[in-house]
Amino acid sequence: MITITITETDYFLPEDGTAAKAKFLELLNKLTEVWISAFGFTLQPMFDDLEKANAAGAKIHVLLDHSQEVGRAEAPKVKDLVAHLKHGDVTITTAGIHSGAPSQIWHWKGMVVKDPNGKTMHCWEGSTNFSENGWLQGNSARVFSSVDWAKAFVNQFEAHRAWARQNLPQYQV
Repeated sequence: MITITITETDYFLPEDGTAAKAKFLELLNKLTEVWISAFGFTLQPMFDDLEKANAAGAKIHVLLDHSQEVGRAEAPKVKDLVAHLKHGDVTITTAGIHSGAPSQIWHWKGMVVKDPNGKTMHCWEGSTNFSENGWLQGNSARVFSSVDWAKAFVNQFEAHRAWARQNLPQYQV
């Protein structure tokens, strides 16, 4: 848990879906490193932007729920990302570490983007799945900059990634 004071932009979907999706993709267009935690992970423009960032040498770290490894829409896209990822990693997990029910789903949708100056940490969090339909549903999203939040997010991300790699080898692609 952390306490921070920030200025943020809040999106209330579906009304703000177009603007939220545009901001999400904009953040992916200016990164040197990104940590993405997701449940639904099928948005093709996101995969296109991650492919461009990967080709430019950006480090990409993705933590996905185990249902993404087997989902009809998700599995081919995730496997393709893994096959072409040169500067990063994709880890499949469950609720895992510190959960009273570790086999439950990993439902956290969030992202930290380190931009080209290496100092600004753009943060994204909300209930929106990173899918075409996520922007059309009743969801929320918020965008802000906070080094403290980014550090807490990355620390939790890395703890879950390490746990999943050690305890869930059957899900790794």
